[in-house]
Amino acid sequence: MIRVACLVCVLAGPVVAADPAGSVSFTNDVMPVLGKAGCNSGACHGHNSGKAGFKLSLRGYDLRADFTALVDPDSGRVEREDPADSLILQMPTAQLEHGGGKRFEVGSESYRVLLEWIRQGAKSDVGTATKLERIDVHPAVFEHVRIPQVETLKVTAHFEDGRQRDVTRLAIYEVSTEGVVDVDRTGRVVSRRTGETAVLVRFLNKKTLSKGLVVRRKKRFSWAAAPQHNFIDRHVDDKLKKIQVLPSSVCTDAEFLRRASLDICGVPPDPDEVTAFLKETSADRRARKIDELLSREDFGDVWAMRWLELSGTNESGDSARFKGVWTLSLWLRRAINTNLPYDRLVRELVAGKGSSIHNPAITFTVNQLKRVETVPQLFLGIRLQCAECHDHPFDVWTQANYRSMTEFFGQLGSKEGPIDAYGREIRRFVKPESRVPWKAKDRVELVHLDGSRVSVPVASDRRDALVDWMFGPGRRLTARAIVNRVWGRMLGRGIVHPVDDMRFSNPPVNEPLLAALADDLVAHRWDLKHLVRTIARSRTYQQSSIPNESNRNEHDNFSHAALRRLSAEQLADSVSRATGIDEPYRVGPPGLRAVHVPYVAAGSKLLRLFGRPTERASACECVRSPDTTLPQVMHLLNSEELWKKIRAAGGTVERLSGKHAEAGGLVTALYLAVLSRPPSREESETGTRYLATSRTRREGAEDLAWALLNSPEFLFNH
Repeated sequence: MIRVACLVCVLAGPVVAADPAGSVSFTNDVMPVLGKAGCNSGACHGHNSGKAGFKLSLRGYDLRADFTALVDPDSGRVEREDPADSLILQMPTAQLEHGGGKRFEVGSESYRVLLEWIRQGAKSDVGTATKLERIDVHPAVFEHVRIPQVETLKVTAHFEDGRQRDVTRLAIYEVSTEGVVDVDRTGRVVSRRTGETAVLVRFLNKKTLSKGLVVRRKKRFSWAAAPQHNFIDRHVDDKLKKIQVLPSSVCTDAEFLRRASLDICGVPPDPDEVTAFLKETSADRRARKIDELLSREDFGDVWAMRWLELSGTNESGDSARFKGVWTLSLWLRRAINTNLPYDRLVRELVAGKGSSIHNPAITFTVNQLKRVETVPQLFLGIRLQCAECHDHPFDVWTQANYRSMTEFFGQLGSKEGPIDAYGREIRRFVKPESRVPWKAKDRVELVHLDGSRVSVPVASDRRDALVDWMFGPGRRLTARAIVNRVWGRMLGRGIVHPVDDMRFSNPPVNEPLLAALADDLVAHRWDLKHLVRTIARSRTYQQSSIPNESNRNEHDNFSHAALRRLSAEQLADSVSRATGIDEPYRVGPPGLRAVHVPYVAAGSKLLRLFGRPTERASACECVRSPDTTLPQVMHLLNSEELWKKIRAAGGTVERLSGKHAEAGGLVTALYLAVLSRPPSREESETGTRYLATSRTRREGAEDLAWALLNSPEFLFNH
């Protein structure tokens, strides 16, 4: 017994051990050793199929199954009669051939823990072991001002009986942003470059973060105060001061108008609008233009398309035959344009009942199991997919959370009417008892994501209870998710990025900013137009995309506008507006904008090449890529469809060529039509000379239009 007590002291250091009796705990001692060695990682025995005939649960989420696998009498993994011959000791120490290589040394702390556990009878204490309540890491926040600079983390485990234990050497460390810092197995952090990161610390089933900032202090840095239009700029500036970065200057009026028009309405401004706006001299011209853009029906078109796509309602396949897809699209556009409060909008989509003809919002819940993952990701920024099979490895969500979310939709029943010329009618109704298509035989306890229990009368709709929580006790999650999504759409990057991955291990780059935006939205009764207006009016949104010397390499803290490639719909509609020729789509009446087409499979090569997905496996924003690819470039350079639009009778080039007798006027008109700005003096002179040397003036105008349509300035929102 003295020998065992000494062993515990070696493992735990000067802090009191988890088990006061001195016995080695399978739950609190053995599993941490296996986890630290990587045995239950996804690349090893934690793989879905295991490795070499031995399977552990991923990262130890199923301790009972792990114990059974370890002590299987036919496996030789645990030899109670001769503990040193146990495979769990011989293989990770490379005494026998092991595909995973050597994981620890003979005689090491890890080896001694496993050996002593087997000597004590290799007993299970699953369900009876002292429960781990939380872990703390010190420092929870660190700031490095030199490169390299070293930080040593210390991790303390807190158990339910009040005991504490130093688990620094058994904790597992991972960084959220590669390259900013390195962290080794012992918790030693070394800074490598400027930036921000978070070190995720895991011990058993508990996680915590140590957030880090690495910034080189500049001896001659001086903050130059810039105008602050609203609270957004105050929070952004506070962060920029801390990292010693100056914001870029404000963009030009022409840049602002094009940027705001694309972000709010999905299309660039027409030439007359540009000309009129550039003549404005009033101090509030940008604020008034934002209000005008928000009043247009185009605003609802843009967001209706995004909700449809992200929900998967408009994916190819069966659902594309539903009349409800079209009616849901129209309903969403109307709801957004009339500024239906966000809480009511979500309730209609998540908890709607009735016929898809009379209540189009119910089409949103076509696939019951898909809603289990879509609703949390779309409205809460939570990715529950991992928790279907195992506890989330990088977040706090468990299988119990996933199963409970399934129960919220378990009462939902549906019937489909006959197929007619317009598609199917769907009817949604609530059944008294749930029939969840779930593998678990036991009744699932209905709890919210914050762990609070839900009591819903048998005949009541559980989805109503879910929405009540989302806009009641859970409103912080809901508000942060939608403001982050809108922010990401308008600035090209979320405060939490990716915008729909608001997990514990992916903290915001500016927590005060995210909190302030969320609080402001709730204070204004979930008014989405107010949210967009607030963001668009900020200096941060209106900054130039041209960096200065201090922010040239800064891309995360909104010190300058991000260059964003136009989305597939923005590009298609911009080409149509610039050329004056509509894109022919496979569905719908002639003259539809790309953003009006509710089906993913719209029959447009341009939409497909520039990222509109043909199907969706999830609500993840990552299904669309913002990257520029070689096929995209080659398509625009060689597209017969684009040339046909440029040369078309009745198109922009023909109309402007006939309207402007002077070459200079024609060049200016083409720049306004394509780039939403007048040309500079040099551009005007170059364009005029080109028209003069072309075989015909019309051909010269066509060539100039083609060049402008292929320019980065046209293809990017800047």
